[in-house]
Amino acid sequence: MDTRKIIERGGTITFDDISRLDQLADTSMIIDDLKEDLFQAVFPHDQIIDIGWYPEFCENGTFRVSLIKAYDWEHPTFSDKARSWTELNKAILNVLNELEI
Repeated sequence: MDTRKIIERGGTITFDDISRLDQLADTSMIIDDLKEDLFQAVFPHDQIIDIGWYPEFCENGTFRVSLIKAYDWEHPTFSDKARSWTELNKAILNVLNELEI
């Protein structure tokens, strides 16, 4: 996962376990490391991008990239899913496009 676009858009990374994962490996090979809390970045205007694997440790799971505004975790403003690292990067771009700047 490339974090440069997040930083370029004004994000501050507050939690990052996803960078420790082998992103060249198929997700099925690292399933024991795929959990709900993988990455979080905060942005101006009380916006948060949150990335996790749901359900955690499950081979049938997916990455979920969510945009949270005003700390309303129950109602993400935008959410996208991905099954692979390539799809995850696309999902991150989709969420970044939804930010209030």
